[in-house]
Amino acid sequence: MVEGPATMDLTSDGLRAALRQHFGFDGFRPGQEAVVRSVLEGRSTVAVMPTGAGKSLCYQLPALLLRGTTLVVSPLVALMKDQVDSLQARGIPATFINSSIDDAEKARRLDGVRRGAFKLVYVAPERFRSNAFLDAIREVELGLYAVDEAHCISQWGHDFRPDYTRLGQVRWVLRPPRTLALTATATPEVRDDIVRVLRLKDPQVSVAGFDRPNLFFEVAQVANEHEKLVRIARACRDGGGVVYCATRRDVEKVAGLLDDRGIRALAYHAGMTDEERHRVQDAFMERDDAVVVATNAFGMGVDKPTIRFVAHFAIPKAMEAYYQEAGRAGRDGKPGRALLLFNHADVRLQERMIEGNHPSPRLVADLWERLSRLGGGEQRVGERELASSIGASPIEVGSALKHLERAGHVLRTPRSLVVQDPGAELRVDFEGMSMRRERELAMLRRMTNYAYHQGCRRAYLLAYFGDRPGTCSGCDVCSGPKDPPSQEELLQRRVRRRGATAPVVDEGPYDGAVFEALREMRTTLARAEGVPPYVIFSDRTLRAFARSLPETEASFLAVPGAGPAKWERYGPHVLATIAQARGGAARVAEPWSGRRRG
Repeated sequence: MVEGPATMDLTSDGLRAALRQHFGFDGFRPGQEAVVRSVLEGRSTVAVMPTGAGKSLCYQLPALLLRGTTLVVSPLVALMKDQVDSLQARGIPATFINSSIDDAEKARRLDGVRRGAFKLVYVAPERFRSNAFLDAIREVELGLYAVDEAHCISQWGHDFRPDYTRLGQVRWVLRPPRTLALTATATPEVRDDIVRVLRLKDPQVSVAGFDRPNLFFEVAQVANEHEKLVRIARACRDGGGVVYCATRRDVEKVAGLLDDRGIRALAYHAGMTDEERHRVQDAFMERDDAVVVATNAFGMGVDKPTIRFVAHFAIPKAMEAYYQEAGRAGRDGKPGRALLLFNHADVRLQERMIEGNHPSPRLVADLWERLSRLGGGEQRVGERELASSIGASPIEVGSALKHLERAGHVLRTPRSLVVQDPGAELRVDFEGMSMRRERELAMLRRMTNYAYHQGCRRAYLLAYFGDRPGTCSGCDVCSGPKDPPSQEELLQRRVRRRGATAPVVDEGPYDGAVFEALREMRTTLARAEGVPPYVIFSDRTLRAFARSLPETEASFLAVPGAGPAKWERYGPHVLATIAQARGGAARVAEPWSGRRRG
């Protein structure tokens, strides 16, 4: 049986002595000591600390000073292994139990947990689907129940995970003497959700300052993919970094284009095998100047302090996701850079992805009817086959299956589907699904407003998270952009503004550069929606836009072929594209703040 000391010195000197003894650090990072003391005093605690602030130490140090075992719930398989390896290297008995190990090894480790052989045990939240696992943990003397990435509890957060909703019930069953919930990005609303779901009574809520003074925040308005690549190439001069893309296809494409420019870029996304992802992660960790192009599957649990920049190739879906990912730069305290490459056409891609994650009730019902006809039990049928049978896309079917699984209608395995109780009345929470869709679209609008914000970036971010803005230590608005446009780029923009104005019979002259930019925008939207370009706008309408150059809703609606429905769907895209092609900033904040898509 491994135990902690019976008595503890909770003075600052005593805690620093324990920190030095177990981890070799002379002092705490900002916010850590208050959280550690609160936990050791027996209080349930919610800790909100920015990326790089050292959240893990807030449960690792108490684990060594308390009797019994500390149970750490985390969704991050890579983090579990890295932290367990690090703890074991320090001679601290720790283990993890997740899907990366086989059943025999799980049983062996669980037996060790029952015997009290470990001070820290990391588990994935899906472990608690098993009553047998929960019963086994009930036999263990717990000193601390720690929930990492606690924002995943909130269905209104940016990374909601249904398995996290069980953790309040788990806490009630296990009755730990103290609970610690940790997250890097939680608005006041999400914090309240964490307290409610975990059933915490009068918790100590500790919010460390969100400000990262060493990070430079910048939004670069870019007209096209070429300008994005130029900006990333310049950022690479500072050292290694991460380039986040919205889709797997973009990851592969951008990594290849950077390679063509002489920048050795690694690609990382969830479609790769575990072995491939581990190889990329190891290569990234080994070299300070390594650059990885990735979806948001990369980075959580990756502790590399020397990342010099984080660039977003397209706008993220939420402020929380953006700030957490951007915060991976400069964790060593040296200058880091958070660069958002913004083109309004990318907003539509995120809208499509949100809508795809929340399929219509009719589609879900059609899919359930099709699955019910297959009969109960295991069915070897793929998403593409199902999609073809009901006239939907594989992405829509994949999302609908997630909702059916959440409602208990199906169970998905790597190679098949298990249909449970075929023909049963649907138990999918369509009202909740609709609310989450609207919430996610609202979060995207807030992110878009940040990109268009004309004031201090840092003040905007801190205010969003409920922190008090101070003096800006670096952003493109207050200090000027890190990489102002080159003389060549300025010349190209002047050429575009002056334009190849071409006369059109019975229509009059128009701005040729704006027209070409609108055509590019239309192509992007058409590909995203899977429709021919003329369905978005005709060439005649695009020429009319390029002639009248609308800047408001009223002037947009005055263009033939651009009615109210087109405004609701595409209006902000058109205004932003025109403004960018003319070298200015789009003025679309008012439509975004007061309207939502139908």
